Amino acid sequence: MPPIKRSGAALALVLAAVLPAGCSGSGDGRSAATYAIPAEKVRESEAATTGRTGRSADMEFTVIGFRERMTEVMGTHAAMGAHGAFARVRLLAVNTGRDIQVFDTWKQRLVTTDGRSYGPDVNATMIKRQPERLSVGASMRCEFDLWFDVPRGSKAKAVRLQGSPPVGAVSDPAPAEIPLP
Repeated sequence: MPPIKRSGAALALVLAAVLPAGCSGSGDGRSAATYAIPAEKVRESEAATTGRTGRSADMEFTVIGFRERMTEVMGTHAAMGAHGAFARVRLLAVNTGRDIQVFDTWKQRLVTTDGRSYGPDVNATMIKRQPERLSVGASMRCEFDLWFDVPRGSKAKAVRLQGSPPVGAVSDPAPAEIPLP
C-alpha cells in the first residue's frame, strides 16, 4: 500500500475544525437562555435608566440609576456636606472576558455639560462604603455606586468608564462614555 501524502493546508483545515470544540471551557456565550434577576427598588429620588450601556475592553458597563444635586451624604458612621453637589451613578459592571478584570474607582470620570471631567469623591465613596478597587472575575457581574462632588450648578452629561487592560495589552483600553439623563 503506498504512503498517503498529506498537504499542510488540509491538515490545518482539519485542526481548525476539531480544536475549538475541545478547547471551549464555558460555552461560546450564544445561549438564548437568561437568568431571572429580581428587580431592585429605585433609591431616594434616583432616576432609573435603561439602554445606557458601554464597553471598555472586557468590561461592559450599564448605568442603571442616577441622581445629582445632593448636598450631603450620610452613612452608618459619618455624614458630610458636599463642597459643590454630589452626583451618584448606580452602575452594573460585567466582565465579558475569560480573565479577572480590575475595576479601579479612581480612574472613572463624570463629564459635565461644560466639558469638564471630575474624578470620584474619596470621602463620599468611603462614607457610602463603596469599592476603591474591585476584582471582577470572568463572567462575573457586580453592582455599585460611583460618587462625585462637582461644582454647584453643574449638570452631568456623561460618565466615562475605564476597564482594565486585557491580557497582553500594553496600554489602557479606550474608555466607554455613557450619556446620563
